[in-house]
Amino acid sequence: MIDVEVRKIIDQQYQECKALILEHKDKLEILAERLLEKETISLPDIVEILGPRPFPLKTSLLEYLEELKERINEDEKEAADKKAQEEKEAQEDEVSEEADKAEEDSKDKSSEDKEQKDK
Repeated sequence: MIDVEVRKIIDQQYQECKALILEHKDKLEILAERLLEKETISLPDIVEILGPRPFPLKTSLLEYLEELKERINEDEKEAADKKAQEEKEAQEDEVSEEADKAEEDSKDKSSEDKEQKDK
């Protein structure tokens, strides 16, 4: 008798879980893609994808999440600025190398012209 009731509860919960997963399949696929991209994700990522929790978060946790978002944004901005600076320096180095090569070629040509005149 107890086994039958336990089986009913398990089957009912299984069906509810399956329905819930199927209902939110699109969100779960997005979550899976994010996990493949990042390998690890934090609560803000989960909330961004799945939406807010069905019950309220503690104020301290909400404050922490906001601070975490700000930190992530700052880190991304710093990384973008650093990359832009590196690209700018690489371009400047390339221009400098081209100018040096042109100057060297000019000197070589002058030397060749001088040698031809001397002959």
